[in-house]
Amino acid sequence: MSMRQTATRVAISLVLVAACRPPIGGNAGPSASSIAGSLIPSREIAVAVHLPGAPDALASAVTRAAGSESIAGAGVVIEIVIPYAGEDAFAVRDRDGQTDLFFATPAAALIAREAGNDLVMVAGLQRTYGLQLAAPPNGAASLQDLAGGSLLVQGRPGDEAPLLAALTAAGVEPSGVGITFPEDPSIPFDPTGLFDGSFGAAAVTSYDGAARLQEFYDLESGIPLGPDGSVALEDESGAIAAAPGMGIWVVRSTLENEDHRIALALTLIAIADGLASCRDDAVECGVVLGDSGIADRYGDGLVWSVNAFNATLWPAPDGAFAIDEQALTDAVAQAVAVGLAASAPSADDLIDRRVLDLALANLPANVDLVGSSWAPIEVQLPLE
Repeated sequence: MSMRQTATRVAISLVLVAACRPPIGGNAGPSASSIAGSLIPSREIAVAVHLPGAPDALASAVTRAAGSESIAGAGVVIEIVIPYAGEDAFAVRDRDGQTDLFFATPAAALIAREAGNDLVMVAGLQRTYGLQLAAPPNGAASLQDLAGGSLLVQGRPGDEAPLLAALTAAGVEPSGVGITFPEDPSIPFDPTGLFDGSFGAAAVTSYDGAARLQEFYDLESGIPLGPDGSVALEDESGAIAAAPGMGIWVVRSTLENEDHRIALALTLIAIADGLASCRDDAVECGVVLGDSGIADRYGDGLVWSVNAFNATLWPAPDGAFAIDEQALTDAVAQAVAVGLAASAPSADDLIDRRVLDLALANLPANVDLVGSSWAPIEVQLPLE
């Protein structure tokens, strides 16, 4: 680990812990006893939550969780970690007093496994990834127009699996389409390449990249492009709309340590509380994320993104952390079919439920993981 990464991790952790405490006069939230209860490791444990890229709305619930005085009282500290250019984001070494948790799509985790990182899914997260494929108004009009061209993909290797499936279904040879990921994932997604003609289309998340397309300043006028600055490319196969969402993964060997299992379960509980809080009050969640200092956007722009991220999660009929074995199996099969993975491990090999079972057994009764009444709020993306 470089000194830069270590310093950044510490700085982010300190900022989050300081910024996410409840405001004076507000609801202090669950107490240590209602969150941690008897679920306390025998020693202090730091849980590093690895995000796939620069913090955005995806970090909203983790930001709140990192500021939880409840689990801090149980001896668990949550840190946000982001990957850097050229880094194997899943390669971690055993560290005394620390364990790691990763947000990743099934295909990305499968690629990491084949690279030697023995990951297992401990919880689900998103029902859908929220993937969108966009092109400039004067650019590609269909998936067929992308043949022989190139795609800019917000994400990391593996996240393009649904795009390759969609191209195949549209009669386009995927190997003839160049796939490019951001060179440095620690930097907020930059769509310049889409608008200067470097790429025929861009695949973005509905809760971050989609906003950045609208917020992008026109290269000639200097005015934000707005909703008419790009067009969605139709995918008749439905593979893009049905792109599997991120789950929560850990290195298998870490689960053999009881303190690590307890710390990971407490982290899930804190994230659950954060997810529910951001669902029930997206405006306040956007304020907390903005005040944390880790996001490069602010105000109603962040609220818009939190609202869009909520749409990838809620309602969650089986619970926000439920593991959908069939969806996982289908995602793995897709990764193999499009050539991103060499083999398809069984669901039994990919899943370990011990942490989830421990978290659910100790989940405070007032934390709702279903959100049956959730509906998106009305919020405009500010363009200024």
